[in-house]
Amino acid sequence: MIACTIEQSLTTAAVTYPIERGWVEPPEGLELVPRLTAEQVAERRACALLGSIDAAFLAADYAVVTDLALVSHHSGSIALWTATRPDEIDHTVVALDDVSRTAEAVARATIAHFYGIQVTGWDRTTGERDAAVREGVAAFQPPATGQLGDLVRAWFILSGFPLPTHLLVAPREVVAEDPDSVRRLVQQLQHLLAVSSERRREMRRNLAEDLGLDRERLVAFQNDQTFTASKTVRKAWLDLIRRTSRAMRLPAVDEPAIFTAREGA
Repeated sequence: MIACTIEQSLTTAAVTYPIERGWVEPPEGLELVPRLTAEQVAERRACALLGSIDAAFLAADYAVVTDLALVSHHSGSIALWTATRPDEIDHTVVALDDVSRTAEAVARATIAHFYGIQVTGWDRTTGERDAAVREGVAAFQPPATGQLGDLVRAWFILSGFPLPTHLLVAPREVVAEDPDSVRRLVQQLQHLLAVSSERRREMRRNLAEDLGLDRERLVAFQNDQTFTASKTVRKAWLDLIRRTSRAMRLPAVDEPAIFTAREGA
């Protein structure tokens, strides 16, 4: 099978967990990486399932494979933590800590407009904070103090769009010269999704117990998650890029290359 690198996180558990737990043998050529960036993917010149904003940096040389993505609609793995109620905060620096580019983009697109907070700066180093973006496990652990607000839900209310957290991309030359290898990869990844779906109760119980997660929020998130990059999902991706391109210095992505593995789709 063609080489493929997949970001390994709670958000991508529907794909990665069967491998992590040993429910299936890892497909040949597939590698799980805890935090996958555009720079790593560009260096490897392989297929990848990575954060959608990182995917924007690859759009000139990679195609989006529409058959598999990770998409959240009303419940997500990106949250805003505030020391007090959000409506009690007027001006603040928002701590980003080590969150992904996608989480940063969602935060930039929502916090001021949805919560009415005037953000005076974005900082990945600050220790003192009244507001911080949390992602993955941290977004589902009950906070010891303060409040958590779902930024994916905020994004949907503001934009009317779902949020594609992760996209599957393939080098354009591979799509052109060996599209069947991409089709086989899609089949392998869809098989992993099927295994997760069959054992979803076990997966959720294990994740909640092992990581100390709010089980109700985890179930809502995974029930809400869908797995294809439809036209609407791709429009949502481009809209998020447009809203945050200047602040995050994102490349323009006007007409991304698209590949659909399923024949006749």
